[in-house]
Formats: sequence, C-alpha cells, structure tokens
Amino acid sequence: MTTNKQVEPAGTTTPAVPPFDTTRDFTGLVKFATPTDDEMQTLSQLRSSSGPWKDRGETPAESMEALTKLRPYISVGKVDNVVVGYVTVERDGPVPGASYMRNIVVKSELRKKGVGRQLLDQSLKVARDMNRKTIALRVDPANSSAVSFYRANGFTTVATVVSKKSGKLRLLMSREL
Repeated sequence: MTTNKQVEPAGTTTPAVPPFDTTRDFTGLVKFATPTDDEMQTLSQLRSSSGPWKDRGETPAESMEALTKLRPYISVGKVDNVVVGYVTVERDGPVPGASYMRNIVVKSELRKKGVGRQLLDQSLKVARDMNRKTIALRVDPANSSAVSFYRANGFTTVATVVSKKSGKLRLLMSREL
C-alpha cells in the first residue's frame, strides 16, 4: 500500500497556517467573528507589532492585557480562516451619542489591499447595530495615510485633542452613519 504523505526534511517545520497570495485584492473576502481564545494571542502579536503600540514599545503581554479588556468589542477579520486584522467598536466614546472606533489594525503585508475598508465597513455596521447615528475615532495627525483613509471614507475632523496616554495631539474625527 502506498500513501501520498509528505515528509518534511529534518530541521524544518510546516507553517501553522498555509500562506495565501498577498498580492491579490481582498475586497469582499473578509469574514467577521468574535475572537476565539486562540485568536486573542494572534491579535496581541498583531497589535504589538503595529503602530502606535510598536512605537511605544508595547509588548505582546501588554497588548493581550489591553485586548482582553476590549474583547467584547472586537470584530476579527479573517480570509480563509486566517486573521487579517481586527476592529474594536464601543457604544460610547469621546463624542456624546456616538459610538467609538478605538482600534483598527490590518496585517502590514495586507495594507492597501481592501482589508482596511472592510474593517471600517464592519465598524459602521456594528455602530448601526448599536443604534448609533455617528461614529468617532482618534488618530495621530502625523499618520497621514490613516488621516487620508478616514477622510476618503467620510470622516471629518471635529476637534484636536491631547492623548491621555502619550500626551500627543490627536485628531478627533467622526462621520454620520
């Protein structure tokens, strides 16, 4: 009897998740779910390796602590069951009566491939499901690609605020749903 079992050469490991083509457009492919326990570890790695947390030196353990508090508000984006990003949306935030998008994080190799737009669309859906009419967020004005992304998607600046954590200026942006 013969089998088609592949044998890995000594000293190599098989990746836990098969890679997919990161050159393709991911528009319409992202599916959303609440995070599983296993995915929380993946999300903490993703957060700690992305700005602004990476710039602050946040460790994966610190990211896990922060994300655990946010867990009820997290929507995980997946393509082919692989985490490609996440977004957190809370019912209340700095703008009275508006939901608050606290985080939107896309795997770095998947940026500018339609994933961020789908995460944003998910945040708008979640805010509508909360019976909100407006969604707000804070963004570093030096992050010009993020500011441009939000403006292109209907957000306007309503104020400039100082971050309690970093002491740096942030744009407070919002948009109607």
